[in-house]
Amino acid sequence: MRGVLEALEAGPLSAPRLALTVGASEGSTRRALRTLQHRRAVVCLGFELGSGQRWAVADSSAAEDLVTLWPPDRVERLTHFMGPRFARSMRRALVSGLG
Repeated sequence: MRGVLEALEAGPLSAPRLALTVGASEGSTRRALRTLQHRRAVVCLGFELGSGQRWAVADSSAAEDLVTLWPPDRVERLTHFMGPRFARSMRRALVSGLG
């Protein structure tokens, strides 16, 4: 888990890329991410096009940027009017645009 946190300090990464960076299997990396998410040390930024979920340290600028760009009240409003599928697509686009 320490290796995962150290790798995420450099910036957001997808789980497969994080596993390669840390030198661990994807399964153990995903387990570590779930444990760290439960401890509120990391946050899932959502799905990135073509590479799965993207993760960041909880107090990172990428996590703050996503909340600033798309506050929870707007997420609820968009989901209500356009549907959950459109809201997920919009989130993917925002996560991809964060870098």
